[in-house]
Amino acid sequence: MKIKLKKFTELSKKILPHEAQYLALIHNFQDEEKQQIFNQVVKNALSQSVFISFDENIDKRKYNYIKNWMEKKLTFIDVDLTTEWIMLYKKKILTDTISSLEEDHFLQYIQNYKQLDYNFQNLYDLAREYRAYVLIRMRYNDHQIIADFLELFSPHFSKAKTIQDKLYQATTEITNQYTLKNSETKYWEKWLYKVFSTTTIDGRNRYQAFVLLAFMFTNYNDNQKLKLLFDQIDVFFSRGEMYSRRLLSNYYANRVLLHSKENELIKAEYFGFLSIRQDNDDTLMYVNNLVAILIKNNKPQKALELLENFKSLSELTHNYHQKISYTSYHIRLLTEFNQLLQAENIARLFLRKNEEAILKHRWHLFFTSYFNVLISKEKYDEVLQLFQKYKLQELENDRRKRDNYVPTITWSVSLSKYMEGKINSTRLLEEIKEPLDGIIISESQRNLMIQVINRLSKNLPEAFSKLKSHLKISK
Repeated sequence: MKIKLKKFTELSKKILPHEAQYLALIHNFQDEEKQQIFNQVVKNALSQSVFISFDENIDKRKYNYIKNWMEKKLTFIDVDLTTEWIMLYKKKILTDTISSLEEDHFLQYIQNYKQLDYNFQNLYDLAREYRAYVLIRMRYNDHQIIADFLELFSPHFSKAKTIQDKLYQATTEITNQYTLKNSETKYWEKWLYKVFSTTTIDGRNRYQAFVLLAFMFTNYNDNQKLKLLFDQIDVFFSRGEMYSRRLLSNYYANRVLLHSKENELIKAEYFGFLSIRQDNDDTLMYVNNLVAILIKNNKPQKALELLENFKSLSELTHNYHQKISYTSYHIRLLTEFNQLLQAENIARLFLRKNEEAILKHRWHLFFTSYFNVLISKEKYDEVLQLFQKYKLQELENDRRKRDNYVPTITWSVSLSKYMEGKINSTRLLEEIKEPLDGIIISESQRNLMIQVINRLSKNLPEAFSKLKSHLKISK
């Protein structure tokens, strides 16, 4: 059966909130029914709950008009699409394959260019290539148009390159701070913020400054400044500045991490679903982040369905960090739904094929999930064998130095030792209390510990009930 307004409904469901806000800012429909259709698109895009269907009695041609108008307006400001045609024209100029129609488009674009945008540096580089292209062909009028553009914007280009070089220096120091933990980078904040907030600086440099500020605030765990930064770029996106669906997806994904750290899990879930509306190279990472939020929000069925929808993407990716994360969550959720044989088979096969990558990238997440399924199947001896074979004690000792440490692996091993008769009940309680001595437990850690304790309590209720009492966690 043919579904009415199917294509339009599918398009409207993909419209992102900031796209809707920008379109609402520039629209000017005189026709009441067109306005009604557009208002419903915006309302649905901004809603965090129910999607309201469109009026099928309105002429379909009006829906088609709104569809074409929205696509045209968003295409016009999409910085990624602009980058693509600039790079394509550059290639065609270098290979003498640019058409007359494409040249006319470029010359018109240059003549109408008034204000620095996201792709200013790319555009300026293309103009320099094109200048020689037209001059050697003695096209003096076209050469003059390009020469005037280059002369007018030369100071801006020099400034943009200087800022770009300085941004690279900032990038080096801020990323080193993250990896080496041995440098102070706060002195960059004032300059980076000026670059980000100054509208007369080209957009690519402004966006890079935003990325570095977000990175730096994350390094310092300054969530308040990070939230204020996000609120500011939120306004820029709503005005159509620095816009592409890729950049919006990245922004939404970063919002997920921020709200997760603040334990605002409903907001994190909302932004998580926004982040995966657009396919790009980071989609699997966004999916994994969203699955983690859904698990925290006690929505395992939704999380499992999401994983299974992106199974092929996981199989194709060469990003082992994300592949391991995906598989670990899959094993965990299958275990939760008592699909133990499938979970165990996936874990065993994946470890056999990827043991080096697992130990290098995400050993803790993977072995946590693997141990869960083995404990559910009461295969305690295998837990101990794997723990010893892969020397996980050394890795666990390093992990204990982290502020957000949760002794998931340690508790699983202690439980397995007790069930295998290697330690008595007194020693078991000592071992499961010991990792918590002397540490201040955050709310996020406490919530994770509750999940782990509840899971392990199925196998040994008495000991973990005592642990809850020790942590002053209500049953």
